[in-house]
Amino acid sequence: VKARATRRYEEMRNKGIEVSYEDIVKDIENRDRIDSTRENSPLTKSEDAILLDTSEMTIDDVINMIVSLFKMKAGENE
Repeated sequence: VKARATRRYEEMRNKGIEVSYEDIVKDIENRDRIDSTRENSPLTKSEDAILLDTSEMTIDDVINMIVSLFKMKAGENE
């Protein structure tokens, strides 16, 4: 949550929008709670999902990791 809040905080500030970091954290936590507990189609991780924490990764790192994971699943280990 903190990495997402930091990104959103910096994005809003760069747009000239005054926001509270704490309010952004609360908003993200609340939205996550609502999304994961709603009655219809709650957001949940499937049993075979791979959790990839991209909080500290660059876009290139994320792309490379996804391609590597895909190749491993497809049986193309490099």
